Amino acid sequence: MRPPAHSVTRAGRTPRNPQSRGEAARRATRVGDFGQAMAAPARLVLAACCVCALCALGGTSEAENNLMKVLFKDYNLKVRPAKSAESRVVVRVGMTLVSFVSLNMKDEEMNTVVIMNLEWTDYRLSWNPKDHGGLDVLRISSAKVWLPDIVLINNNDGVFHVALHVHVQAYSNGRVTWTPPALYKSSCGVKVTYFPFDWQNCTMVFRSYTYDASEVDLQYGLDERGNEIREIVYDSAFSESGEWHIRHKPSRKNIREDQYEDITFYLIIERKPMYYVFNIILPCILITIIAIFNFYLPPDAGEKMGLSINVLLTLTVFLLLLADKVPETSLGVPIIVNYLMFTMILVTFSVILSVVVLNLHHRSPSTHQMPLWVRRIFIHLLPPYLGMLRPKVETPLSLEKPHKKEPNIFVASRAADEYFIRKPNTCFLFPKPNRYQPEGMCTDLRKFIDGPSHYLTLPPELKSAIEAITYIAEQLQAEKDYGALKEDWQYVAMVVDRLFLWIFVVFTTVGTLAIFADASFNATPTDPFSGQ
Repeated sequence: MRPPAHSVTRAGRTPRNPQSRGEAARRATRVGDFGQAMAAPARLVLAACCVCALCALGGTSEAENNLMKVLFKDYNLKVRPAKSAESRVVVRVGMTLVSFVSLNMKDEEMNTVVIMNLEWTDYRLSWNPKDHGGLDVLRISSAKVWLPDIVLINNNDGVFHVALHVHVQAYSNGRVTWTPPALYKSSCGVKVTYFPFDWQNCTMVFRSYTYDASEVDLQYGLDERGNEIREIVYDSAFSESGEWHIRHKPSRKNIREDQYEDITFYLIIERKPMYYVFNIILPCILITIIAIFNFYLPPDAGEKMGLSINVLLTLTVFLLLLADKVPETSLGVPIIVNYLMFTMILVTFSVILSVVVLNLHHRSPSTHQMPLWVRRIFIHLLPPYLGMLRPKVETPLSLEKPHKKEPNIFVASRAADEYFIRKPNTCFLFPKPNRYQPEGMCTDLRKFIDGPSHYLTLPPELKSAIEAITYIAEQLQAEKDYGALKEDWQYVAMVVDRLFLWIFVVFTTVGTLAIFADASFNATPTDPFSGQ
């Protein structure tokens, strides 16, 4: 038989008998009563703490409210906090740089995110902390208190004031501090002479827009030790710009002729030129090298003019790209623009000289006669110095046509017919020695025709054949002379091309070093106020 359901004693099941179930219920009741007894004091303590906190907050708020009523009972924010008309209000001006956004070279505008640190004394905002619940500092809306009206004079967008009017902090001794954030766009005169190896001196001029030096005395800000801070302070979250490196950030107090004081903050920044070196300067140098090797390209390739013009167009594109970077000013020409113009002048001359080389290359004896000085300079004098030597030694070439004489027939005792038939001379086909062959290597057979009477008379048939062969040989020699003179013009063009190659190498190297070496004299000064 199956056991009854109440006999199962596993967890979650009913006890084995009703008596056990009653004991468990009484035990649970006692535990609940004990928990309630212990939770009651905890709730009382928590309630007491909340009441105390509310009372304290209520007391503080009440004290601030009463203090505000007392301070602003007869307060006039339009009157400067001076006890007499002759006394001046000392306003301390400091700046914390949060971010150097950019320097727009085109518009000559510097964008910065800063926090202004202004401090002055307003005797009307002083109290005894003991009379107001121990309050030592009070945060007040900037619209309710007097402000020194410090603005950025050299702004570039018409915005003089700060971006956000945060609360001022008024202390019991009358000291008032105001730290509003601002996004300033200030004008910055850019000197483009050494661009992109340049440094700029940008300023931010602050002064009171309403009060002159007889009413407001501008001073430097103070640090925690009470020392004057005569430079811009970096914010803890400041990160350096990827294009500019801040070398100096001093400040200076100035008194103008119109008796207005100002505090001028200087940002002396140095450009990081790596972007322009890798994206503009190095490509231009490579393009210049291509333009130089244009003189190494043979004229028969047919691409000399096309290569030169393509290089010239490429440099023009680079010049147009730079035109969007530099300001439109006539006070100076950037050093990189000077280099581009120098390269464009060289490439322009390369185009002109390529025309000259092609003209020399395609000359022929039928159109041009080579002057003697050209032959001496470009064929005999310059090639050894340029590393160019012809494969064969050249001998002087006579362009005079040989004088044709009618053969005289003489009778001699010698059998000349046997000589012509059995021993034909190949030199007979060339009545004039080759320009690359020394004279005297073959016998001129015309002496058998024009010789003395002891030579044998030639038969008429052989005489006609000799005259025909002589004519053919003269025509072949004339063609050879024509080709040789044309090769001389081509060789002159090659020598001129090589001469221009070395001239361009020297000019490009010296010009590039001279232009960029000048930038080394434009180092950022160690003293930011040198010469001022």
